[in-house]
Amino acid sequence: MEILNPWAFALLPIALLPFWLKGHQGKMYTWLEMLPEDELSDRLNLAVKVITSLLLASIVIALASPRGHDEIIQRTGKGAQTVMVIDRSVSMDHPFAGDSSGHAAEIKSAAARRIITQFIDSRPADMMGVVGFTNSALYGIKITTNRDAIHAAILAATSPSLNQTNIGAGLTEGVGLFDKIQSSGSRAVILLSDGAGKLSPRVKFLLSERLKSRGLSIYWIMLREPGEPSIFSNDEYEEERVPNSIVLHKYFQSLGLKYKAYEADNPETLQSAISDIDSREKKNIKYTETIAGYDYSRVFIIIALVLGLFILVIKNLRVHE
Repeated sequence: MEILNPWAFALLPIALLPFWLKGHQGKMYTWLEMLPEDELSDRLNLAVKVITSLLLASIVIALASPRGHDEIIQRTGKGAQTVMVIDRSVSMDHPFAGDSSGHAAEIKSAAARRIITQFIDSRPADMMGVVGFTNSALYGIKITTNRDAIHAAILAATSPSLNQTNIGAGLTEGVGLFDKIQSSGSRAVILLSDGAGKLSPRVKFLLSERLKSRGLSIYWIMLREPGEPSIFSNDEYEEERVPNSIVLHKYFQSLGLKYKAYEADNPETLQSAISDIDSREKKNIKYTETIAGYDYSRVFIIIALVLGLFILVIKNLRVHE
């Protein structure tokens, strides 16, 4: 058993207060010999003191928060260790470049939040981490199986921020999350952005070394801006005029890792890209799940409530003549 707040035991002496304090309830008599002995009242008075003392002790123990030891369970399933690296630039709050439905285009960040949430819920065996980025990396959550924490991180990572896109910082932070957990076999980085930005030669070198040493798969979902050239374009550009998105695409291709790029200009194509990733990253994996120890403070709170009811009942007993 573990005690989360051991300082609370310093309050235990208050459990003796009922025996130290004497009540003055009742009538005053000048001659006590005229009163008959009342053994029942004496016993009830002692019972109230004992119960009150136990009630106070229960409250103190509840404050100390005793808990059982956490249990670590090894589980197996089909999935992957995945880190979502999500663009949080202001442009993610713009509508998609196109929408085949004929209706007003959905906001990119809202569609990403909705579709990624469905992806997470459909893969209960996955271990996922989340990183956002604008002008710098924004830590979301470590690689974990805790779905509530992952959902909260996705919500934060799809909220608006600054009008900058530092993909290098986001990818570097995302790759670093894999250092804090043992490999289960299948490991992937999913990059979701509507722009690329430039990677310095130093960042390219460091990133390539880290990606290769960890054997990570890379998936890039490019949410195209209106008028932006396709990353799959065969058009020729002058060396200094090549769009950043095409430069990044060729950089990923040059790494020699498992890499797949997608373009999405509406929610349907974004959903299709996520579905394709889902089908590609389903392998047998082993992972650990930590089950929190039992919280015994609840038991002592219930005991205190029951003892309080006993005191109310005893205090309201009356002998009618």
